[in-house]
Amino acid sequence: MSKKSIQNPLLFFSALLLSAFGYEFIFFVMTVHVYDLSKNALSIGIFTTLTFVPRLFSSLLGGVADRFGKGVCLSCSALALVILLFLMSRTSAIEQIYAIWFVASFFLTFIVNTRGSLMAEIVAREHYASGNALSLALLNGAKLLGPLLGGFISMALDIHLLLYFTCFIYLLTALTAIRIRSATTERRTEPGFLRNAVKGFQFMGENQIFGQMVAVAFFWRLFLGLQISLFVIYAKDFLACSNGQYGVFAALIGVGSIAGSLLGPLVSKKTRPSQLIRAGLSLHYGSFILLGSCRSYSVALLIVFMSYLVFYATLVGLHSVRDRITCAEIRSSAYGTVTAILTPPAIVSMLVGGYLANQFGVERVLTGAGLFALASLPLILAPSRDMQNLFNPIDNRIDN
Repeated sequence: MSKKSIQNPLLFFSALLLSAFGYEFIFFVMTVHVYDLSKNALSIGIFTTLTFVPRLFSSLLGGVADRFGKGVCLSCSALALVILLFLMSRTSAIEQIYAIWFVASFFLTFIVNTRGSLMAEIVAREHYASGNALSLALLNGAKLLGPLLGGFISMALDIHLLLYFTCFIYLLTALTAIRIRSATTERRTEPGFLRNAVKGFQFMGENQIFGQMVAVAFFWRLFLGLQISLFVIYAKDFLACSNGQYGVFAALIGVGSIAGSLLGPLVSKKTRPSQLIRAGLSLHYGSFILLGSCRSYSVALLIVFMSYLVFYATLVGLHSVRDRITCAEIRSSAYGTVTAILTPPAIVSMLVGGYLANQFGVERVLTGAGLFALASLPLILAPSRDMQNLFNPIDNRIDN
């Protein structure tokens, strides 16, 4: 293998890891910071909702990336985040934090959408499962390191230094991403990004397999999107954890996710996608029911570890199917469309979850969310025979 052929994937996966770590680190730090300022579950719900609102425009952002080059868009977004996070370091007013974070979330969304589609252009088609496994392993490695470092460093350093550190991470991301070259780096001569965005919606309606996977993801977001904002309250209030212990809690989610990502290619070869959905999601949903009744910190760590191991082992196979059935010309637009569709249920879940946690307790909300999610699964997959027939054409073609 030539030095050039190795360099491009190395640059991509380096940019992916840096940007993912930057997000996980600063999101953890800011979530704890906002909660310490407000001591209110709904405030966390608002903060996390602001993170998701820009995803409503993901199909448009995906169209921009398809037209102007994904590496360039990734680098420019990282530079914009450097500026915005520096501005955030100059304020302690929660309203101003909300405003700056909201703008920053547009660029965070751009980065996430661009990374996912760029991977399918950097990695050869026959290695999609391995590429997805490595991508998810790195993303979840960031989920491990971000909260773990954030939890312990935040006890020694103030918020300003933490924000400066994140600025440095995103500066490295920008310098790395600008050097990435993909098969579609050049600008396209076809009409603008609005047309590309429309193509993303059209593809979702025309491809049954793609549409079915979107439906599964929609209900996952609706019932379990609240976990993003409620885990900090669950750990700090219900389990009476310190910032460092919450960092370990969030890090164990990352450890389980990495393990699941690495097991994913093996699982996807041995198991049909339709079976993965049933088994993987059932176990994942059931874990939230267990968390709601668990008062032991150590047992809660075991539950979240196993929950995310199963969940990410499932995702590797499903993402491989997604990449195979989506053509490169509209990949950013199609993936952006999915992100946009999944955003409203995520917003509803976080806001309603925060309100209900204030009213009834975070443990009851997690239990109820798991129960509703588990009860919805047979309805989403019914009639099971149709579901099986839908996946039959690709059930045995994942990296055979």
